[in-house]
Amino acid sequence: MDQYSKDLKVKVFNIEAGRLIAILNEKDAREFGVFVGDRVELLNLRNHKKTVGIIDITKSVVSPNQIGLFRDIVDKLEIKGNELIDVKPTGRLKSVEYIRKKLNKEKLNEEELFQIIKDITEDRLSDIEAIAFTSAVYTVGFDLDETVYMTRALIENGKKIDFGVDNVVDKHSIGGVNGRATMIIVPIITTEKLFMPKTSSRSITSAAGTADAMEVLAPVDISFEKVRAITKKHGGVISWGGSVDLAPADDKIIKLRHSLSIDPEGQVIASVLAKKASAGSKHVVIDFPVGQYVKVKNKKDAAILAKKFIYVGKQVGLDVEVVLTNGDDPSGLAFGPALEAKYALEILEGKRFDNLAEKSCELAGSIFELAGVCRQGQGYNKAKDILKSGKALNKMQEIIKAQGGKIFKSTQILYSPLNFEVSAEKNGKIVGLDISLLTKMARLSGAPSDKNAGIMLSKNIGEKIKKGETLLTVFAENERKLKIAYEFSNSVKVVKII
Repeated sequence: MDQYSKDLKVKVFNIEAGRLIAILNEKDAREFGVFVGDRVELLNLRNHKKTVGIIDITKSVVSPNQIGLFRDIVDKLEIKGNELIDVKPTGRLKSVEYIRKKLNKEKLNEEELFQIIKDITEDRLSDIEAIAFTSAVYTVGFDLDETVYMTRALIENGKKIDFGVDNVVDKHSIGGVNGRATMIIVPIITTEKLFMPKTSSRSITSAAGTADAMEVLAPVDISFEKVRAITKKHGGVISWGGSVDLAPADDKIIKLRHSLSIDPEGQVIASVLAKKASAGSKHVVIDFPVGQYVKVKNKKDAAILAKKFIYVGKQVGLDVEVVLTNGDDPSGLAFGPALEAKYALEILEGKRFDNLAEKSCELAGSIFELAGVCRQGQGYNKAKDILKSGKALNKMQEIIKAQGGKIFKSTQILYSPLNFEVSAEKNGKIVGLDISLLTKMARLSGAPSDKNAGIMLSKNIGEKIKKGETLLTVFAENERKLKIAYEFSNSVKVVKII
């Protein structure tokens, strides 16, 4: 039986709510039989564009026979002025029943997970319902079948880039360390006629995400069409994933996960692999930093998680390899968007070759071997040769220009004049650096929102230092944040010297 519908006149609120909210007068709400948080289907009678809104109810903000819409829905429906739209209650969504099922510790099948992801993609679920789903997955977990179903659902409910070739590769780090290896790997890889459409994230808990650092050099808010065009012409791109609309439900789930500070394993695996498959990748190398300060604490746990990544990848058509890297030592000496971008360029320019450069060549080499560019055991040397030759620098400058950037050299990135130094209290050898405390200090100084804020270490683990010698320099964009970081630096010990 069809739901009752009614044409209502639009009252536009010229602000963005960040959600698809429809405001009804309480008289119309009673007539529809709906309550706050229920959903209505909205149809623009002029162009037949359709969406779903979450209901709020008022006595006076809108009149009877009116509906209040924020810019989010107005733009989506391409509404012009105070025109009429058809409003119809959707009734209870099946997805809500499936979420309750997961809360009751029951396994979800492929059809059920697909419907949940479809409704998240189309904004049919309220924030409360989506949070309930994310919390249920965190509490109950996914088995491998559910993880595969979730991955497929994310892929199928978003855009896909098809380059029509098999030599599309990608790399992902599960995070926890500094150093923008991606900004070194992409130009190395794309000198060898491989495609690498790298869509990266912004930082949530670290001092910089790849998108934050790349944005210092060039725009990263790049459309789906431009990502495809730049990649086809130049081999690679380093963009912000949120602007490409690959697996859009995943972007919404990530925001909920981070607001709750939870990382359900099954959702993390599905999130990573869905984005790679949607970007057209065939071969993917996953970087697993292992150490006391990062997500994966030991090699045993890493091996178990790696098998799950490889299995799920295979089920969605991806050739996945996991590389374990050192998560105990800082990856390079920089923490913060501009500092890490400058550092990556210095490696490409041949001014540095340290553990970040080594790691980048190791991961790039694994990609070469996985994609069949060279034999097993030869990838690292090939990557290192490309880096040392200057070809990777030329390719990076080409990509920066293609993305509309104007910074091509490390010397164009200047340090903030607001800074303070932390000095060694004794002679000795550096045997430990607390990455989590360094990250917190960099964030207190303003990173990643303040692009020039962060930390530059003067020495890394294993190096000797003398009393009074500079251990690190903290940079900020304003005095208040500099003071907060300074006070924090006096309250903790980030460096262990013996």
